[in-house]
Amino acid sequence: MTPKIAIIGAGPAGLTLASILYRNGITSTVFESDESPSARPQGGSLDLHPQTGQAALDACGLTPQFKKYARYDGQDLVLSDKHHNRLIQLKDTETGKPEIDRTQLRKILLDSLPEGVVRWNEHLVSATEETLTFKTHVESGFDLIVGADGAWSKIRPLCCYVTPFYAGITGIELVLNETSSKHSEISALVGNGSVFAMASDDGRGLSFQRNDNDTIKCYAWSRRPEHWVKDGGLNWENRAEVCAVLKKDFGDWSPELTRIIDECDNTPTPRPLYMLPVGIRWPSQKKVTIIGDAAHLMTPFAGEGVNMAMADGMDLAEAIIAQPDNIAAAIREMEPKMCERATGAAGIAWENTMLRFEPGGLKRTEDRFKRLFQKTQGKAGDDTH
Repeated sequence: MTPKIAIIGAGPAGLTLASILYRNGITSTVFESDESPSARPQGGSLDLHPQTGQAALDACGLTPQFKKYARYDGQDLVLSDKHHNRLIQLKDTETGKPEIDRTQLRKILLDSLPEGVVRWNEHLVSATEETLTFKTHVESGFDLIVGADGAWSKIRPLCCYVTPFYAGITGIELVLNETSSKHSEISALVGNGSVFAMASDDGRGLSFQRNDNDTIKCYAWSRRPEHWVKDGGLNWENRAEVCAVLKKDFGDWSPELTRIIDECDNTPTPRPLYMLPVGIRWPSQKKVTIIGDAAHLMTPFAGEGVNMAMADGMDLAEAIIAQPDNIAAAIREMEPKMCERATGAAGIAWENTMLRFEPGGLKRTEDRFKRLFQKTQGKAGDDTH
């Protein structure tokens, strides 16, 4: 019997699951609230890791498509202090983690599925093990419901009652377009990869990342109260007002780094960080499970979120393919593996979050970067200075 499977969310986790299942003769239904693939920006660039994100794409049969879009020069990295003194500079060094834009990743996953598998503009209101209630209709009769619906998952309560909590850090997103012509100095500073600038003594940081289409994204990070975005008195639609606050906050930083505040092409957008507890797990259910951010939301400072999500989709697909007539057993097999892997990744992400925003964290972050590169690439230590 072919199981009837509902996947809530057409992000990397849900689409990876649907793609592998379809490749192995099982057609699922993916319900997505976006009106279309281009309804909203998908976020910045991602580095996919060999044993997780890249392995999942290989299981989808999409390695050639990934290589078409992957930016191997996007692995370049700089770590600096707030005065733009470069502590680590990694250039033209293979780390095994090439970059790809979220939009491109979503495209290759969507292209692997036939029309009709993803149902757009489907707004889930509530769910039980038996029914999915959308704004305009109700769906039922599924052998498995998978929550791949992100941080504020509506499926998560069917598995556990833990909710995300504020991680203590808020980022403000700045975007530069047409950087080679309009923002040449910042473009040269960032190069092909990423720049992480830290001032852990004042709880602030700037992270720059090259994206495709001649775009650079930057996040201005700082320790903030949870409700600062809502109750801090800022009009987030007033670009000049937001930029004035940023210029004050980063007033003693190098002008080479902070010129992005004046030059950004967007109205800066707040991005408060939320997470689930490191080590979260729950009693296995018979007909429902969760994957990706719905299962183990973590901070972004380890580059692991999307890789964990895609590995979750791969593992669940493989468990279902192995025993399609016993969904409960497939869930029991997959979830412990997912939770153990995510616990390690989330622990690293949380430790990196603390290091970046606490006194002395810059030096310890520098040491961690060096150890990591020496471990993953024998000569990486020779390329740092």
